[in-house]
Amino acid sequence: MRAFVAIEIPPRAKQQLRAQQDRLRTLPALRARPSPLRWTDPEKMHLTLRFLGKTEPPQRDQMQEGLAAIGKRHAPFKMALSGLGCFNSWRNMRVLWVGITGDSDALQAVQSEVELLTRQVGFAPVTKQFSPHITLARTARSAPRDAMRAAADQLRSAARHEDRRIQLEWRVNELHLIRSVLGRGGAQYFNLATCPLSAGN
Repeated sequence: MRAFVAIEIPPRAKQQLRAQQDRLRTLPALRARPSPLRWTDPEKMHLTLRFLGKTEPPQRDQMQEGLAAIGKRHAPFKMALSGLGCFNSWRNMRVLWVGITGDSDALQAVQSEVELLTRQVGFAPVTKQFSPHITLARTARSAPRDAMRAAADQLRSAARHEDRRIQLEWRVNELHLIRSVLGRGGAQYFNLATCPLSAGN
């Protein structure tokens, strides 16, 4: 079973992210058919703290117990949507994302403990630095290079305006262990465990 640890995104944030996608779809280069981007369904959006990949039942049990313990050591904190950006670069874009701000120290502390837990449970360490983001879209493998370049240029320009639109903030109260099931329509997600952040309560 494939699984990951994440923070869920509230409905009002998903609505704002959907509205942002709709605005970006009106860019001339993104109206092309076929589209150079594959848009993420807002209902499936979340902030991934650690992707685990294939897990065995004992590992899932240990992850659930460990996440519950992490939740007891940390208090709820605030998170907010930030600016528009991409991986790897605008000239070689692979993922279009919205960044995350808010109580960055609290988020980083939680993620660091989640990473330590995964190593204790037997998962290989991740060497890439944690970069909190929510994926808006991924580039289509079949997109012509010229179409992708035009889309990236227009998205880079749009990012300067999008930064001024994003102001939504919310309170993070829980961590989630989530199952990912791959299918023809994309991944489907199922909550395996919910672990409250309860320090100080």
